[in-house]
Amino acid sequence: MKTVRDKRGVEAARILVLGATGHLGQAVVRRALAQGCAVTAVTRQIDPPALRGLDVTVARMDGRFDALKELCAGHSVLVDAAAPYPLEPRLPGGPAWRQAVDAAVARTRQVIDAARSNRLCLVFISSFTTLARREPPLSAAQTAWRRSMYPYFAAKIAMEQTVIAAASGGLPAVIVNPAACLGPWEFRADGSSFVRLVMGRRLPVVMDQVLSVIDVRDVAAAIDRALERELFGHPIPLAGHNVSLAELARQILLLDGSSSVAPVPIDPRLASIAALWNSTVFAVFNRRTPDLWRAVPLVADGFPMCPSPEQIAMGLDLRTLSTTLRDAIAFHRAWSG
Repeated sequence: MKTVRDKRGVEAARILVLGATGHLGQAVVRRALAQGCAVTAVTRQIDPPALRGLDVTVARMDGRFDALKELCAGHSVLVDAAAPYPLEPRLPGGPAWRQAVDAAVARTRQVIDAARSNRLCLVFISSFTTLARREPPLSAAQTAWRRSMYPYFAAKIAMEQTVIAAASGGLPAVIVNPAACLGPWEFRADGSSFVRLVMGRRLPVVMDQVLSVIDVRDVAAAIDRALERELFGHPIPLAGHNVSLAELARQILLLDGSSSVAPVPIDPRLASIAALWNSTVFAVFNRRTPDLWRAVPLVADGFPMCPSPEQIAMGLDLRTLSTTLRDAIAFHRAWSG
């Protein structure tokens, strides 16, 4: 990001990152720091562990982003790595479902307005779930059913389309759609980290699913290159390594030095039904669904990916899967220890 230039031709030196304590946000923050950029890290937390020891300016902000426009002043790039994740099931098209989608779009418009008002480049981190894919009729029907139950998918599409529309109106916006992300700096609760669950032998089964996984550091590098090349206004799919969840778990256990048996693969349809049932039960008792079950519909939406033309043109050199897993394991050992 050090070589990005704004509309005045001034070398960019100040990056503002929304979601700086998240997995992808951490990768962006640390890459920017390594390149000598000044970073403003936006978070809801007080003294977040993910930012301790990092030379960043920490700005606390609630979910309404009322002060974002003023906070953006003096920066050159605004990175949105904090898009909403409405992963609780809702009645399809019902008021709660619609409210979740509308709130996500309204927030995105606030981000766009802040970037436009301050003449910043916007980086919007979208999702592989918005990408087109080819599926046989039965699988396509199952995908449509699953997506209809969770406003997350409609929200992601609506947010991305909102950014695309702003870009068509002149906003310099990079939009990246990374595969499922792995790597270090995953400051999440134990129940929401696949690597940590496998390391802790707390995942007896996994979905019989092949998906693409990419290192968060490679995503940060891709963002950097997209900004340098001014690849604005259209989604840039970022593929990683295609691997089954069972094989991914097996490699984690092997690299962690464990002789434990890898989790047993189960039908993703059964997992999706179980996740929906569990979420419904928790909703009845007005409780939040555990992260493990909330992740099921998102993981079930995964699919193998090939590098996009943009990814190939950028010359993105992916880390090996073993390198990513080793570094992730080392981080989790240090973090939990």
